[in-house]
Amino acid sequence: MHSKRIAIVVLGCLSPPYDRTIEAIRQTWGAQRLSGLDIYYLYGNPVDDDGRRELSRCLGDGAPVVEEGAIRQIGDVLIVGCADHITTQEDCVLRKRLRAFAYLSTGDEYDLIYTVCATSYVDQSQLARYADSLISRRLIAGAIGLDALSTPFVSGASMILSVEIARELGAHQQEIIDGNVFGHHDDVAIGLWIATRVSGVPLALFVEDIEQQRPMTSEHIFVSYREGTVDYVTVPPHDQRPIEDAFHYHFHSERPDDMTQFHERYYARNAPAIVVSP
Repeated sequence: MHSKRIAIVVLGCLSPPYDRTIEAIRQTWGAQRLSGLDIYYLYGNPVDDDGRRELSRCLGDGAPVVEEGAIRQIGDVLIVGCADHITTQEDCVLRKRLRAFAYLSTGDEYDLIYTVCATSYVDQSQLARYADSLISRRLIAGAIGLDALSTPFVSGASMILSVEIARELGAHQQEIIDGNVFGHHDDVAIGLWIATRVSGVPLALFVEDIEQQRPMTSEHIFVSYREGTVDYVTVPPHDQRPIEDAFHYHFHSERPDDMTQFHERYYARNAPAIVVSP
């Protein structure tokens, strides 16, 4: 029995090809419900008529226009008052996620917020098991890296935040947005803010620790789970299979059918439980 309450936030987009990947998620792992885990689909305001029609289809009704800086929940859909696509507003991904962090960390409903990209397959049972293994409460966990300018970040493809860190990011969202020099790379903007404003480790040492692959500490705030996420972006379908202890599988945006077939082969009702070691 897992104990952590988790909000899973899927970073949606109403434009092709991501509208198809979201549909694949809704038909596969997103159609499953595990106690203590809630799934939300995160959008901005549609940028065109096609986007409005897609959002209306998701809602089962007309698509509202959300005012700037606000957020509105309709069922399992969260709509932020910003553009939906980076071609209209380059930092809209950052705005979407920060506003969702603020909204979902209000009150005491969740312990963790887990945000994934639109090309993600999530094994919710494995996620719950991993979440229960987390001891530190002030953390952001995921695949840790350095961008081209040696800025520490946790990959936005699969990112777990303790509710305290999510709340802090939400409370300082305008400061983070105003200081963003990374455009649509929201995970890098968030990573730099945490590394310089929340972490107790000096930035130069933080970067060196990542470069030398030293263990992250509670002072870093960052927690690595390399074994928890698997990159299937360039892997052919016949080699895409569950991996022991993994809970996140990253697929290619142009191949949502791979995600559906992966689900039907290994996770659908009565499917054989085939798991391989890394």
